[in-house]
Amino acid sequence: MAAPNILDTESDYGSDISPEDELLLLELISQNCQSAKAKGPAHLPPRPGGYDSSNIDLLPSRIDIIGHENSMVTEGSGTSMASSTIPSRSELLDTDVTYPDLSRALAGIGDDRERGAKALDEQGTESEASEDDRSPLQRFRSFPRRPLTVTDLTAGAWCELQYWYTLTRLPGGRRTKTPAMKAGSIIHEKLEDEVHTTTQIDVLTKEDGFALRMWNFIQGLRTLRETGMTRELEVWGMVQGNFVNGVIDELTHDNPNPEFENELAEIFDPTPDQMSLHSYFARNGNPAGALSQPKVYLIDVKTRGSRAPVTKALLRPAKIQLLLYHRFLSDIAAGRLDFFKLFGRYGVDPDDTFSDGFIAQIGDLHDEIFQDTSSPKASTFYAHAAQDSESRGSQQGAGQLLKYQTLRELLRLVKAEVKLTFPEGQKSMGLMLRVQYIHRDNGEEIDVHDFPVSKQALDEYLKRYMVWWRGERKASGVDIEEAFKCRTCEFAPDCTWRNAMAEEQMQKARVREQERRQASRRSRRE
Repeated sequence: MAAPNILDTESDYGSDISPEDELLLLELISQNCQSAKAKGPAHLPPRPGGYDSSNIDLLPSRIDIIGHENSMVTEGSGTSMASSTIPSRSELLDTDVTYPDLSRALAGIGDDRERGAKALDEQGTESEASEDDRSPLQRFRSFPRRPLTVTDLTAGAWCELQYWYTLTRLPGGRRTKTPAMKAGSIIHEKLEDEVHTTTQIDVLTKEDGFALRMWNFIQGLRTLRETGMTRELEVWGMVQGNFVNGVIDELTHDNPNPEFENELAEIFDPTPDQMSLHSYFARNGNPAGALSQPKVYLIDVKTRGSRAPVTKALLRPAKIQLLLYHRFLSDIAAGRLDFFKLFGRYGVDPDDTFSDGFIAQIGDLHDEIFQDTSSPKASTFYAHAAQDSESRGSQQGAGQLLKYQTLRELLRLVKAEVKLTFPEGQKSMGLMLRVQYIHRDNGEEIDVHDFPVSKQALDEYLKRYMVWWRGERKASGVDIEEAFKCRTCEFAPDCTWRNAMAEEQMQKARVREQERRQASRRSRRE
């Protein structure tokens, strides 16, 4: 299927362009490569054989299993959403194609490899002979630097090389904020404000800071139980021995697609006769409501400036993102996350007492921090701490009245809240995930994509991607079918992968043209 020709230049990731535009783009790239005198010829890093990211793309959507009609796009067919950028043979036979002279750029493609790599080093880019031989994990995500994030792990689903350039070239290794990204942030803030009220809390120590994150986690779980929905919930998890954190856009008890999940339950639960008592009452109804606990469903909200159909390339990072969130939250629900190792990774002491000012302000929001809030001594301490946030003596004098004054103590409350929110542990999690696309101008829903939880799809992706993070291979660029991503990439002008692909495709097209002309001359002689 040809890619839609409706441009979305403000997309969070990129834009969809027509095959004709892609061909023109490659021709322009080739001409630019010829004029770049300071560079040696670019080289295409080898792509490990056997890898196919289609396992993520082919996760069946609600359309595949249920058969609903979708006015936007049908997923799971395996059809490429972008046509090849090389003209077909019939097109070459119909017209004479003139190609730019690439002899200068291609003459030393084997001998000038080291010279080209050196030129790239001088520009601060990745090269075959990089001076820093540390892995990306060691360089950017080792202690005392922050751990990996879900963004780190989903960026490879869009373009690994773009993220490598982001880490190595941009301040703090963060993407440049575009107007589209800023508009999307405003939409997310509005959605969060519908659920939570923001209150300013003073943080004086690292322990205060992490405790605040845990209190927000507790409040998010409580909001989910009380209202059936919460937003912006931070979670933590492990990927191949590395801690990762991320923020889930939305959790809800409202099943977004019951028919789809019923189909999934029949596919992935071949022994319904062994269902739990809770599942039986949940499915067949429980008048008393004693055992009917709703499941938890995850939704990721994406903003777009176009109403064009969402392609597989745009959907792929969102799928990985939700699969990671589901895995992390499932581990937390099952009690598999080691919080004390997490504390160590963030460099916080679980037994270090929070500052007085922090305790006072948290106590204003959660009076349960005191064992007996009606106690005159507790009230006296609270008032004193609010007036003098740096006083330690007051806390020592009334420390016995505080229930949660260290991370170790607060962790008991976290685990209790998790148990209440996920009474069946991991089984309290839903079987499906949803990506919701809304227009960034007015917040109107554009489309939704539902897909099943797939351990295999996530494992296959992480197996491939973490090899790069460990420094065992170089970052890869996009496939030629997804060259449209380069259109909005700030690193496109000197991207080694992009230029190498352009040269490779132009070489193939030139060879085909020569073969056509030779065949034409032979036919005339005959």
